[in-house]
Amino acid sequence: MDIGVSMKYVIGISTMGSSAACLLEDNNIIFAIEEERLSRIKNDSSFPFLSIQACLDYKNITINDIHTISVYWNKYDFITRLYKTFFILLSNIFTDSIRKSFFNSISNKFFGNNSELSGSWLDLFKIRYIVSQKFNGFTGNIDYHNHHLCHAVSAYVVSDKSDSTCLIIDGGGESTSTEQYIIRSGNIIKQFSIKWPNSLGHYYSFFTGFLGFKMLEGEYKMMGLSPFGSPTFAPVIEENILKISKKYYKFKFKLASYHSALNGYYSNSIIKLIGLPRHSSDVFDKRHMDIAASVQYVYEKILLHILNANHNSDKVLLMAGGCALNVSANGKIIRNRIYDKIFVPPCPHDAGAAIGAAILSSSSILNYRLELFSFNNPYLGPIYSEEHIECAIIQSGLKFIKFQDTQNFLDIVASKISTGSIVAWFQGRSEFGPRALGNRSLLADPRFIVVRDLINEKVKQRELFRPFAPSCKIEVVNQFFDIDQDSPYMNIAAEVLADARSIIPAVTHIDGTARVHTVKKELNEKYWGLLNSFEKITGVGVLLNTSFNIQEPIVETPEDALACFISSGIDYLAIDNFLVVRDE
Repeated sequence: MDIGVSMKYVIGISTMGSSAACLLEDNNIIFAIEEERLSRIKNDSSFPFLSIQACLDYKNITINDIHTISVYWNKYDFITRLYKTFFILLSNIFTDSIRKSFFNSISNKFFGNNSELSGSWLDLFKIRYIVSQKFNGFTGNIDYHNHHLCHAVSAYVVSDKSDSTCLIIDGGGESTSTEQYIIRSGNIIKQFSIKWPNSLGHYYSFFTGFLGFKMLEGEYKMMGLSPFGSPTFAPVIEENILKISKKYYKFKFKLASYHSALNGYYSNSIIKLIGLPRHSSDVFDKRHMDIAASVQYVYEKILLHILNANHNSDKVLLMAGGCALNVSANGKIIRNRIYDKIFVPPCPHDAGAAIGAAILSSSSILNYRLELFSFNNPYLGPIYSEEHIECAIIQSGLKFIKFQDTQNFLDIVASKISTGSIVAWFQGRSEFGPRALGNRSLLADPRFIVVRDLINEKVKQRELFRPFAPSCKIEVVNQFFDIDQDSPYMNIAAEVLADARSIIPAVTHIDGTARVHTVKKELNEKYWGLLNSFEKITGVGVLLNTSFNIQEPIVETPEDALACFISSGIDYLAIDNFLVVRDE
């Protein structure tokens, strides 16, 4: 392929969990989407065929217009992870039937089960074949990059590019589970690493399963449950399961076995320490809440210990990896003043590593320094025309009003919300990452606490302890929240100011915090405009914001939005400049 042409397209991919693809044109990130948004399979871990096709469709190109496919794993280094996984299974004392079940599940993960619904480690060695088979040939390059370095790059490109410290924490990369880098003049230099399976991510996921949530999906539920309990089990956890060790930590992974929890097995030793595991159908009791509180407490203690013990006198911290989705812990970093400012990308989990991989390849191809790449816009999904949207509404048979004047539309929607209506909000390109950032959101009035319970029980059909996020105009954020920086990707839990808690109770969690989403006009003018209209009516520049979905991935297409609206108790659907109403 001639790399002298001006357009140098690179596709970055993630698979085997949070599958996704992104498209770079020269040094610009122009498209990104997670596979689950298109397949409608929650946490889809299959090879991202649909996401790759969506990248191609966005620019109306073919697979052979792609210079390089970039992968977020070093395939040969991953052999270490494979070896250690099987060693862990052999070293645990299980019955033969349990061990056989474990080996089967692990074998399927690493070597596949002949199903497109589940990616495998072996796919890393067959990418050219897989892509060629699906897309009728591929003549470009395939690059492989270190997993944690991909995460670090994804964090660096959302930052202010100053000298900084970057901490990556997740379940595990090729052979490590935690890595810290220092960034100097755009150069990313590894400072230390902690070997897998000594993993904070696996610690947190183990207890997610123990409390009856789905592992690798329900971790945020356990985080939301934790403020309802007291950390009474913290001494037991610190003594027996997760300990501070000099500058780092020590996780007793054989006692709290991540792999056994994946298969629903918990040893008698762990049961003696903290009691029986919760079944998913069990009602939450005080012990469950105390376990959640204790797990979160110890995680935060270890995290702050690592940051303090390995501080480089930098003022800026970058974070990525799945554990960077722990907004409560991120908030503790801010409140403890360890760093002046933190940057977390909108997609710190494995999907975001696809962007890091693509940037590393593009940087090498173009001979560009990393400072020339920026990721400051999370709205990277497909574009849907007004004609497409109007046709979909008409085919649904629902009544609608089409507004010619956008300001009138915003004022009407804000008025509906201010009088107690729940509005589904579908605008522009979808967000890349797990957060609804004002383009695929359910919106309500944060001033009335009854709204929170109504949405949880009758609309979202989920646990009542689950909190909602506030979207707030950046201009008024300090009237409501104790935060000295913006939070455009909803990755920081900040204290709600004491005199504001009675004003916005529906987005104030039981511990007095909220997962703040700050909104700037220049980044999302239409959503900012809705907040502004709501503020003019109510005096409050804040809206309750939760993801537009019901027990499924966040809606992607207009058809997804209409189907979700029809099957729900949502009052209105604001899609483009159309207001869809129910036939009373």
